[in-house]
Amino acid sequence: MHRLVLFFFVGMLAVIGVACSSPGVLDDDEPDTAEIIIDDTVTENDTAATDTMAAGDDSVAAVSVAEAQSLYVEGDAVPVVVCGYIVGTVKSSFATGCNFAAPFSVETNLLLADSKEPAGNDECMPVELRKGTAIRDSLNLVSNPGMLGAKVVIGGVLQRYFKVVGIKSASEFIVLD
Repeated sequence: MHRLVLFFFVGMLAVIGVACSSPGVLDDDEPDTAEIIIDDTVTENDTAATDTMAAGDDSVAAVSVAEAQSLYVEGDAVPVVVCGYIVGTVKSSFATGCNFAAPFSVETNLLLADSKEPAGNDECMPVELRKGTAIRDSLNLVSNPGMLGAKVVIGGVLQRYFKVVGIKSASEFIVLD
């Protein structure tokens, strides 16, 4: 009986430890390789989404664009996994140069939002697409205009980009639809 209680107690501690970890933020000590695990049974409006990125033995839930924006601390580079819709690009400046409709002329970035039709720029997050990367080749809207409106999960680093909170050094991604 004591072994059963001890086993249950240790199991509960493990569950509590995982549940209390910061969602969407990866440990800087973890290796750069990570696996994105997606439960595609979750619907678009399901607030209990289980999109996760696993790094080593830890799993990190993907956060929404709004949650990622709130996680940012000025001056910090915070590893993060974000789930959202590709809604456009930043042509020149985030404040005045966001492009939400084809034709697109910029391959270097995209905009993520929590909905397919954001009400304004403040509901969007720019994502850097570095030259020579698979994420740029696969997601940029110049070469892939059909990606407009696609739901994606992207892993990268929260930093200032176009003078707002954005994702730089994006390295992991998966297209959900």
